[in-house]
Amino acid sequence: MAFTKDIALHHLITADGEDVSNAFRSFGQPSTKAVQDASGFSASGSDEQLVGAKTQTFEGEMFNTPESFALFKPLFDDGTIFPMTWQPEGLVDPSREVYYGNVQMTAWGATVTRGDVEAFPVTFIAADADGIQTYIPT
Repeated sequence: MAFTKDIALHHLITADGEDVSNAFRSFGQPSTKAVQDASGFSASGSDEQLVGAKTQTFEGEMFNTPESFALFKPLFDDGTIFPMTWQPEGLVDPSREVYYGNVQMTAWGATVTRGDVEAFPVTFIAADADGIQTYIPT
């Protein structure tokens, strides 16, 4: 099977009902699962690991602009739970998968470096039992 490659230029991102696609330099939906030690006492001494709870997030690098500050800083400060979506290449291909869920911001840190584009990392964590889900538009 051949796999396609693309340059990330047309991703559709919404937060609290607003299109914020231009607010991010990078964006993604990494998920991790905890690894739990389930080893017992055995003659072989082998460790046994089980996959545990899943942590789902949206993470990205946000441009430090008055618009992003006006929307996201109050959401972070107030601990607001809000809907967020990410559709890779969604601005040009509405049939692509959509990642969505209710989230809270767990990281905000507007820092800049002289001579660089003003951007900083942000993290949005799933805020309810539904987590971050995926669907394919029809």
